[in-house]
This record gives sequence, C-alpha cells and structure tokens, in this order.
Amino acid sequence: YLVTGGSGFCGVEIVKFLLHKKEKVRVLDIEPLPEELRGKVEFIQADIRDKKKVDEACKNIDRIIHTVAKVPISKAGKEFWGVNVEGTRNVLEAALKNKVKKVVHISTSAVQFLPSPVDEYAPYKPIGDYAKSKLDGELVCREYIKKGLDVDIIRPRTVLGTGRLGIFDIFFGWISKGKNIYILGNGKNKIQFLHSEDLASCCYLSSLKKGSNIFNIGSKDFSSLREDLQWLLNYADTGSKIISMPTNFSIMILKLLDVLHLSPLASWHYLTFHKDFYFTNERAKKVLGWKPRYGNREIFKISYDSYLKNKSRMNKYGTSHRKPLKQGILKLLKLLP
Repeated sequence: YLVTGGSGFCGVEIVKFLLHKKEKVRVLDIEPLPEELRGKVEFIQADIRDKKKVDEACKNIDRIIHTVAKVPISKAGKEFWGVNVEGTRNVLEAALKNKVKKVVHISTSAVQFLPSPVDEYAPYKPIGDYAKSKLDGELVCREYIKKGLDVDIIRPRTVLGTGRLGIFDIFFGWISKGKNIYILGNGKNKIQFLHSEDLASCCYLSSLKKGSNIFNIGSKDFSSLREDLQWLLNYADTGSKIISMPTNFSIMILKLLDVLHLSPLASWHYLTFHKDFYFTNERAKKVLGWKPRYGNREIFKISYDSYLKNKSRMNKYGTSHRKPLKQGILKLLKLLP
C-alpha cells in the first residue's frame, strides 16, 4: 500500500490499520513521520505537487489510499487547487502509469451540502473554496476512471478520534477549563461525525473491492447537536454550558472576522453547523459490508479523553488536524460570563 498523507491525522489511523492487517506500507508526506510510525513503514518525504516524487512513490505499489489535502482551517487560497486537485491528478497519473490495482480517494462531505440524508449520487453543492477544490478533485478521479483506472471516492463526515486537534483543540480546551460552548441557533439540528478507525476500516474494504464506487460514510448513531454536546459536557463535568447565539447575526460577524483573518473558523464551519447534515451509510454497508463501530457520543468521549491525556505533549509538527490551533479573536469569548 501507498498512503499519501500518512503523517496526517486520518493518514496515521489508516497506516496503523493496514499494519494491523499485516500489510506492507509506504507513506508519502511533506511532513515527517510521527514517532509512532517510524521504523514500521517505508517513507518518502515529498510534496504531493512534485510529479517525479509521486511517480517514484507509486512504483511497485498495488493499492493507494490518497488522503493528502489542504483542509478548511488552512485557508490556503490558490493552494487548495494546487494540492487538492493537481496533487490528486499527480497521484492518479502515476497510478495509471504504474498499473496500480486500486486507488481510494478520500474526498469530503462538504461537496454535497444538501438537505439530509444525503446519498452518493445527489447533486454537488460545495460550500467554500476547500469544498470546491475537493469537488474538482473528484472530477479528476472521474477522468481517470474513464481512462481505465479503478478509483473509489469516499466522502466522510467530520472525522474525530485519538489525536484529533485542529479546530477541536479549541473546543476540547474550553470544555476542560469549564468555559461555555457557543453554538449557532438552538442546536436541534442533527450533525453526524465519524471515528477515524471507522474511516480506516472503510478505506481498507474499499481498497479490496473491484469496480469504482462512491461511498458517503458517517457515525453509527447520533442525536441533535445540542443533545450530543450536552452529553459530552455532562461527561466532562467541568461546569461548561451550551450558549445559543443568534444565527444570522453570528454568521455575519464570523464572516467579517474570517475576511479580516481574525478567526480560525472558515466558511464551512459558520455556514453549516446550524443545519442538519448526515448520511445513512447504506451503500457502504451493501457494497462493502462495512459497519461503523462508533456513534457520536462515543466519538466525542474518545476524542476528549485523548485530548486530556495528551494536551501536555501536543504534537508541534504534522498537518493541520494534528496541531493545536491559534484561537484568534475567539479567545475573547472565554471572558464572557
């Protein structure tokens, strides 16, 4: 196997899953390998935009799981397309050249922000530049499927699990200190998450299945955002409370702060998290025999416990989801009663 982005949050979980299955793994990433993987995999340190290095990484490879992406909090501008589209093209071209049996491309649920539940063949409706670039990445996959390459596209809901930081570093940090948690609207909307182990198991099953498919995947079960979040606050027992913010006014302010580069939140966060967004998992269950192990609440618990256990030695390297995030002006919310 080749895992692109194997030093990132999702990539690490996928590599660990493959190693557990006794598979031989090569990793390509611009970031160094985390300590937990060193000596266990072959490693090529390179940028996904480097065609020569990508081609080298694909030699003598049977299957590829492509996780590399610039994520929303990176606010990467034109780099979204350089990495998420042209980087994907480099991988697929090298896979075709080297006669790779299967490519599993990890896309995003953000390409289809539609009334839920959303199925695999609903229309595209991307929110923000990140989602638009990932949509274009999917279109590149479709190009190579027509050329004869076997490619699956997996669209996961927001992925959490052991070691997840990024925007959730702020969220878990505030809870651990007993600070209030602010949401847009009343929180009665249903938002589904996904555990990184369930993503890894789906990628593995997908990599073994002949024929190109698309799979929308999310957690086993979930309630409303307010109910699931209140469950976590009760579990944490730090005194944190949920505070509802007026939706339209808050979106206007967050959009302004985003434009002024004063907030870590991107359009994907403040334009979607007050609405329903979930999948049924039916296609992955039927075609792959995949079943998620974790529901939202267990995912929250595992992720929060991991944060508490490791906050004193947080990773200072790696991709966006493995790093603590600068809070910007949002840290002022901690001062509110």
